[in-house]
Amino acid sequence: MKIDEILSTLTLEEKVSLLFGKGMWDIAGVRDIPEVTMVDGPHGVRKPLDMDKTGVFEGNNPATAFPILGALASTWNVDLAYEVGEALADECHYYDVHVLLAPGVNIKRTPLGGRNFEYFSEDPILTGEIASAYISGLQENGVGTSLKHYAANNSEFERMTISSEVDERTLREIYLRAFEIAIKKANPWLVMTSYNKINGYRSEENPFLMKEMLRNEWSYDGVTVSDWGAVTDRAKALETSLDIEMPGPSLSKQKQLVQQIRNHEIDEALVDASVKRILEFVQKASEGKKKAKDRCDFEQNHLVAKQVAVEGTVLLKNDRNVLPIKKEKTKSLLVIGRHAIDPRISGKGGSAMVTPYKLDIPLDKMKEIAGNDITIHYVDGYDDFDSEQNEMKQQEAIALAKQVDNVIVFAGIPEELEEAEGFDKEVTDLPQSQINLILSVVKEQPNTTVVLSNGSPVTMNEWVDEVPALVEGWFAGQAAGSAIADILFGFANPSGKLSETFPERISHNPAHLTYPGENGKVHYHEGVFVGYRYYDKKEIQPLFPFGHGLSYTEFKYDSIHVNKEAIQDDETVEVTVTVRNSGAMAGMEVIQLYVHDQESSVIRPLKELKKFKKVQLNPGEAKQITFTLSKQDFAFYDVLSQGWQVETGSFDLFIGRSVADIRLTKTIHITATEEKKPVFTRKSLTKEWLADKNGKKIITDFFDQLSDELNMEDEYTLSFLKECPISAVISLFGQKWMETNDAEAKVDQLIAQVNQVNEETSKGGC
Repeated sequence: MKIDEILSTLTLEEKVSLLFGKGMWDIAGVRDIPEVTMVDGPHGVRKPLDMDKTGVFEGNNPATAFPILGALASTWNVDLAYEVGEALADECHYYDVHVLLAPGVNIKRTPLGGRNFEYFSEDPILTGEIASAYISGLQENGVGTSLKHYAANNSEFERMTISSEVDERTLREIYLRAFEIAIKKANPWLVMTSYNKINGYRSEENPFLMKEMLRNEWSYDGVTVSDWGAVTDRAKALETSLDIEMPGPSLSKQKQLVQQIRNHEIDEALVDASVKRILEFVQKASEGKKKAKDRCDFEQNHLVAKQVAVEGTVLLKNDRNVLPIKKEKTKSLLVIGRHAIDPRISGKGGSAMVTPYKLDIPLDKMKEIAGNDITIHYVDGYDDFDSEQNEMKQQEAIALAKQVDNVIVFAGIPEELEEAEGFDKEVTDLPQSQINLILSVVKEQPNTTVVLSNGSPVTMNEWVDEVPALVEGWFAGQAAGSAIADILFGFANPSGKLSETFPERISHNPAHLTYPGENGKVHYHEGVFVGYRYYDKKEIQPLFPFGHGLSYTEFKYDSIHVNKEAIQDDETVEVTVTVRNSGAMAGMEVIQLYVHDQESSVIRPLKELKKFKKVQLNPGEAKQITFTLSKQDFAFYDVLSQGWQVETGSFDLFIGRSVADIRLTKTIHITATEEKKPVFTRKSLTKEWLADKNGKKIITDFFDQLSDELNMEDEYTLSFLKECPISAVISLFGQKWMETNDAEAKVDQLIAQVNQVNEETSKGGC
């Protein structure tokens, strides 16, 4: 298909029609241009039975229901994320789907976010790396992806109208960083805009996001598509390079756009640019079908889903080594909770509602493993909505708990208290019925394990200290049952690490004071201090920290070495870590590398995740892992100079099992090749002038002329002056001087002088 030739033959009406969906899930289909079908992800191929409808209420074709993205991120395994992408591509081909509308890389700002289960993490590096592998797994096997929701779409409250008010540094370092990583590493075929506004502009009309960042800075040349029903002004969205509005065909909007072009209100060149990108995308999608396999192996995909569930499960507590359950010491076992017989495999609403191809039931899989060696009893144990039934069921559970060797309580968020698209959560606690049951049972049976089923952090203050063993099982997809059974009985060794912080209480969350927003705005006043960055800086100990996860074996961190202890910021440094399995069971460990700038001109987190690696280690085996760090890993975004900046100084390299469990530390020195250039204005404070070599000389000379009261050697005088702009110093101490001089003109002269000297110095002048 010769794209320029096709473009030249299309009428204006045909070109405009390509800027809208052909239906609910299809685009293109004009003349000989083939249609392209897109369906929801990210946890499976959600193809509606009726493609003219959303499928949210009408049902979907069966497909592999993978664990939620939060569970996938908790594997910290990029290779496994690629396998998930491969499996999804396999099923997309089976259902004749060209694009999976996934993944979502929005940062988890608060545990109350309704769609948190659809997103990876609170950290942009972990999010970006896992997402890149997921995208590559799909696209290298011929199926496109749609990176979403661009951007700062971090809650469901008033999601179609609210404006996320975020400063530029926070946007770039936190909320845009995962998009940038995924675009540069994996180049998704589409980028989907979000419903919300960002700093007052609708996302699809936002010139900073769409043009300055996406098209210019990141050089993205793929297709941009709206979220369904998001566009309010098609002409404005076209001007900022939104290519496709979904769904379609929106015939009245097409007619209006054609008229605006004919009236020269819109440049037809904008239409041509979008259509060309769309045609290139259609060509890519058509060629991708050649990579379809002869058959779709749903059973193999089920095994991939199980591996994600296994590796994403996080062992939060294991006092007295209650887990794994030992057959030789266990004759009877009580399983409590309907999640064991009717597991929640995902959140609800929109893209999450995958119809599972098959479903592993936890209780059934536990009985398969136990065989005739262990007698397994089951009771509901609680009723979240009927107090009379709840009391009866709880008493039954307590009575049985006294008679068995172990108790496994399956607890979690009931379906009625939805974690879903369209609205946020109101609470993070388990229902009181479940809390009471846990506390009552553990009093009677000290060998009690709680298995959680949820899409985002739950608070556990009332009961967590009483329970010896605690497992975060997430909404773990259709293979959750077999995965959790293997972990409980030790056929699999848990290796998951939390991809988000579990706070002790929701009020500790950094967004708590400004969430959900008011008067059409939500202010991100916490800035870059999202998740663990905040808890670290505030010295607040969370319930379970970012990166935390236990194992049935032990790992020793033996040594850390760097190939250079001093570098320039345009050089790289290699960090080599030796880790050893010192326990008796094979297992996987996630080595996490965090960076800390010891001294900075801006407020920075105490630790920032930069690299990670998951490794398999047999008992007694040791491995060396080498990470390569470059300028970006040490930089912050400087809003004054409008660029990424590394400042000369010492940086700590932390190697840990979690952000709170640091095992090894190394310090290196970095010299900036381009020192941060101060930007002086009338508002610049005296301390800013004094911090600059040339500025200090210029301002000190001027103060000597201004007044004999200004003794720059006096500590008190210096402290007083530091927080004043030059104009204030003149006003306070230079009244006599101002009788014959213009204060504003003098400040402008000093600014011009220091800027000139700094420019000459940077060019090697005197």
